[in-house]
Formats: sequence, structure tokens, C-alpha cells
Amino acid sequence: MIQNKPRIVSLQPIVLGDNRRVTMELVVENLPAVFANVAFTMPDMLDPAPAGPPKPAADVPSPYPNLELSILNRHRQQVASLFIVEHKEEFTALTMHLRQPDLQEDYTARAEMTYQDEVLDVVETSFRLRQAN
Repeated sequence: MIQNKPRIVSLQPIVLGDNRRVTMELVVENLPAVFANVAFTMPDMLDPAPAGPPKPAADVPSPYPNLELSILNRHRQQVASLFIVEHKEEFTALTMHLRQPDLQEDYTARAEMTYQDEVLDVVETSFRLRQAN
């Protein structure tokens, strides 16, 4: 993969006003550098245009980790989850939906970063839904 392993810096669940949506703000570091897909030479105008950007070799694994975000109830059961393949962003904010929000529940926001079969980092943060005034 890369020399400095990617890691999760922070995970912040933000409960939105309807208590059904939770925005997960995630910060990670040490991701591989993203290269622009730009050609630096001008093609000959008589040559046919390329069909698209060059495709990476099929046998070369992506250098980017996968990321699973989930919300767990007090029994450690998933009540919401999402999976990001080849995560490339240092800051991400994604909104997850709770099907049956419970104001009395103690929830856990969980982020797990993996690369191939290796778990690189896991971060968990407890939170509760807001009580109505």
C-alpha cells in the first residue's frame, strides 16, 4: 500500500432536527496523493482522439482504503450503515437515516477503515438523539 498508513483523525455524528438523520463528519489523514488525469503533450490533430483516460492495470490493487460508517444501538446492532469503496477524501460529511429513531437509545457512530483484508483503524463515538423542548 503506502508507507504511512491512512488513519481516522475524527468522527463527529451530528443529529439533525428531525432525529431521523445523522450527518457523519469524518476526517482522515495519510491518504495516497490524488493525481490529476491530465495529458501534458498536445496530440497531433490528425491522430484519432483517445477513447478516454488510460485504464489502470487490472492486477494492480488500488492504493486507497475502503471505509464503512455505521450507527449501532446499545446492543451493538447496526441500525444504519454505508460503505465507501476506495475512499479518497480527507474530509467527508455524509447523512445517514435512522428508520426507527429512539430518543432513549444510546447510539454509537462507528468508522472502520480497511485495506484489502487488513483493518487500518476503527473509531467509535457515542451520541444520543435530541429531546424535544
